[in-house]
Amino acid sequence: MNVNSTSSTSYTNPYDAYKYYTRIGGLASGLDTDSIIQGLMSVEKQRYNKLYQQKQLLEWQRQDYMDIASAISSFKDYVFSLKLSSNFTKYKTTGEAVDGGYVSVTGTANALEGNYQIKVEQLATQANAVVSDLSSITKDSENKVNLKIDLTIGSSTVSKNITLVWNPTDSVDTFGANLAKEINSAFSSDKSLRAYYDATIHKLIISSQKTGSNVSFSVKDLNNNSQIANATGTDAIVYIKDIFNNESFISSPTNTINVYGMSITLNKTTVDGSNVAQYKSFSISKDVDAIVNNIKEFINKYNDLVSKIYSKITEKRNRDYLPLTEEQKSQMKDTDIQKWEEAAKKGLLYGDSILSSYLSNMRNYLYKQVTGLPSNLDTISEAGIETYSYFDSKEGKIYIKDESKLRDAIANNFDAFVKLFTNSGSDTTSVDDDGILQRFYNLANDTLKKIYDKAGKPYFTSSYDPNSSIGKQLRSIIDQMNAEQDRLKRVEDRYYKQFSQLESLMAQMSTQSSWLSQQFSSK
Repeated sequence: MNVNSTSSTSYTNPYDAYKYYTRIGGLASGLDTDSIIQGLMSVEKQRYNKLYQQKQLLEWQRQDYMDIASAISSFKDYVFSLKLSSNFTKYKTTGEAVDGGYVSVTGTANALEGNYQIKVEQLATQANAVVSDLSSITKDSENKVNLKIDLTIGSSTVSKNITLVWNPTDSVDTFGANLAKEINSAFSSDKSLRAYYDATIHKLIISSQKTGSNVSFSVKDLNNNSQIANATGTDAIVYIKDIFNNESFISSPTNTINVYGMSITLNKTTVDGSNVAQYKSFSISKDVDAIVNNIKEFINKYNDLVSKIYSKITEKRNRDYLPLTEEQKSQMKDTDIQKWEEAAKKGLLYGDSILSSYLSNMRNYLYKQVTGLPSNLDTISEAGIETYSYFDSKEGKIYIKDESKLRDAIANNFDAFVKLFTNSGSDTTSVDDDGILQRFYNLANDTLKKIYDKAGKPYFTSSYDPNSSIGKQLRSIIDQMNAEQDRLKRVEDRYYKQFSQLESLMAQMSTQSSWLSQQFSSK
């Protein structure tokens, strides 16, 4: 059996495929034929063992690449999320409007900081209808109910015809539940209209998914051309006073409005006990503590990654520890095998050019000037972030050297600070006008492609990528192992054949010797 067929991208352990078969020998000669031949075969098998060790080293190296690729990919995803303004830029809001639960406020990078007042007279609502008397719905001669529902959203209207049988034995509750099911089925593609029948209060509730005065629906009984239900949504009605006390009126089809660089979600009206809407105040300002924590988290993740990669590319190989063959493992304890393989796996990425280049570019991109920013905040060092000295961190880890400098950049030069990290430059051939996070994101993509070209895509979990550099080497080695395995089988068969001939000759000699002895003894 071959180690693997050339058409497959997976393979079996060569020692599962190649085994010695015990034959009966030495009956005439008294020789331990099996032991002798296995001793001879151990010499013949040296080339096969070397190929096996080469294959095992490539597999371990591929796994090391995949582990590093996973770490780089996770860092890339983190950087992508962080460079979004909603995650990188943090604001805090206080005041009666927020604390009282009337509104929720989220600031964007362009938020106009200061004190505001908001008055919510009306929330945007869905189109809702309650049908209290289902018995008024008519049936045709075949006990069929025929309804038409028109749902309008803006300038678009969707019409659905619903037909279902109302058996004389069905109660109103049974029919109501069946009708709600039919309505939900008719609008199942986008759930733009939903129905629910409550058997406790014996009512059918129909609601649109969207809110606003441009949303409406009607339910018509086609059997008697009467209208069963109709409803129209409402718009939110809001007044807001900005930081200069200028009042603005806003009518919105949804309960989220975007104004002054803020996303404001309306939770409830500000109507008092006299049913009059009152102004509620709130303020918005940069959350410097949260932004600093973002930077600290970024530094920790950066340091973890560079430390992991640095340890791999500087870990030297001990060539005295080669992968163990199955015969060698059979003579060792499990704990000894584990320790040996831990030593054998070290240094497989020592001095790797892909990872060394990645680390070098990371350090370069971190301190490279971001063009287009003020000269006092166009590098990370001007935000109080520096690299540890070589004696403190050979990996090139970074730390916040001057937190007051960092906080000052956030508080007093926020726009430049955000662009220093998140800016996406217009020049696709250069990284000069890209922010640090954008540079890291692009660099990670480029590096992952190089790793995958060499070690294979990560979805080849139990085998290897045949199009990768390592995959092609493995394929070549496996082909050689298959050929060597066939040769070993032929050599083994030849040895057994030769010893069999020896046994046959020894048996003949023994027979002749016995005959001669018999002849001499009879005279």
